[in-house]
Amino acid sequence: MSRVREEPWGQIEYDPKSDAFVTHTSDGESVISVGRPLSAGCLLTGRCNLRCTFCYGNDEALPNQELSEAEWRHAFSRLKSWGLMRVDLSGGEPTLRKDLPEIAQGAVDAGLNVILSTNGIPLHQTGPKQLPLSTRIHVSLDSGFASVHKNSRLLRSLLPSSDSFEKTGAFIRKSLDQGYRVRIMTCVGRHNCEGLFQLGEYIATSGVAEWNISRVLKAGRAQADYERRWQVDDAALLDQIHNMREAYPWIRIRYSNRTQQEGYFLLVLPDGTLATQWTDGRDKVILGKLLEMSLDDLRKHPDFNLDTHSRKWLVGIS
Repeated sequence: MSRVREEPWGQIEYDPKSDAFVTHTSDGESVISVGRPLSAGCLLTGRCNLRCTFCYGNDEALPNQELSEAEWRHAFSRLKSWGLMRVDLSGGEPTLRKDLPEIAQGAVDAGLNVILSTNGIPLHQTGPKQLPLSTRIHVSLDSGFASVHKNSRLLRSLLPSSDSFEKTGAFIRKSLDQGYRVRIMTCVGRHNCEGLFQLGEYIATSGVAEWNISRVLKAGRAQADYERRWQVDDAALLDQIHNMREAYPWIRIRYSNRTQQEGYFLLVLPDGTLATQWTDGRDKVILGKLLEMSLDDLRKHPDFNLDTHSRKWLVGIS
């Protein structure tokens, strides 16, 4: 459901179909300044069935303690009271939580739009059918070549995940069959930058109409030896994306070349700690306890950049 937030200069509308925040100014000329955050990534768990070497989540650096379903409901109410319109349920791997459907419903009940970010493997047999149907499903897929995907999605033993490509594909098909809106999420590094066209072909025949391509973030496990392992040539990547947009015009292909984070993402860690992401060597920076902070505390925190947060999310703001 579309959400609208009133501002002194007009309105912000979140469109769940496009997953975009759009501004509507009352006079067409107002200076847009947002004093409240728009979206948060809620890391429901640090646990994961995989151990990918470029994971920004980096479960070993996340709290082991996890909020209960009831505590997440309180957290969602607090976020909504701050003006948030959207939450992204992630981890770790959020589908490892048996109470995920109830947590997602708690966010919907609070008046928030919900995204689930997953590798799809734990629910490959059932799909996400127990989640609210309004949930957007974002699925990580690294390549159209099964061998490349399997070698980048490592098991906890650090061996390639031999059946991950097939299981993720099965989850995608079930999600579409059950009526969910699906977006493929691809992090690009040297491990997969040469095979994007194959992935485009896979997506084009799958029925998915949205694809988000981003550079591997210099955070979490990917901080180690980043330039050698994950840095790619932006011009060559943009050339591939241009060709794919021409070849598959019915797929909405988004691209983000940001590899740096400067305190503009708002994160809720598994234990309810509020954090943000920096890529200056500090990685996740703690802001405080969500249920103990006020909105004014967040606004004044030196490590959270609300202006940059706004520019990240609002369409047409530079």
